[in-house]
Amino acid sequence: MQTMTNAIGEGAAKLKRPHGMTLVEIMIVVTIMASVAGVVGFFVFGALDRANIRTAQMEVGQLEQMVETYYMTENELPDNLNQLTEGNQPITEDVPEDPWGNDYIYDRHGAQDFEIYSAGPDGVTGTDEDVHADD
Repeated sequence: MQTMTNAIGEGAAKLKRPHGMTLVEIMIVVTIMASVAGVVGFFVFGALDRANIRTAQMEVGQLEQMVETYYMTENELPDNLNQLTEGNQPITEDVPEDPWGNDYIYDRHGAQDFEIYSAGPDGVTGTDEDVHADD
């Protein structure tokens, strides 16, 4: 009988030991994970913004070359970028949108001068966030 009591006593002692984590420990782990995720997110989204700006710069440069090709073949600048997709020999199949889903801005300044740019991440022209090919 003595052995039975010892076995039951040991079992009860094992049940009283704390298992798992306390609420404070869980909160500390969650806080650490959130901090790490915030730092990683900051760098990832920063890289994404820089990649979008670089993509817009390259696309603006390509569109400028297409307009110059149009000028050499037609002897005039197009009225808008969609004219690059028209005619017997279109220069491109479609005019892309900028990485933020907006149309590129095409401004003619006379018979031979033009400008193409993106409004940038804010989507508003005339701000510091406008993206040109040579930025």
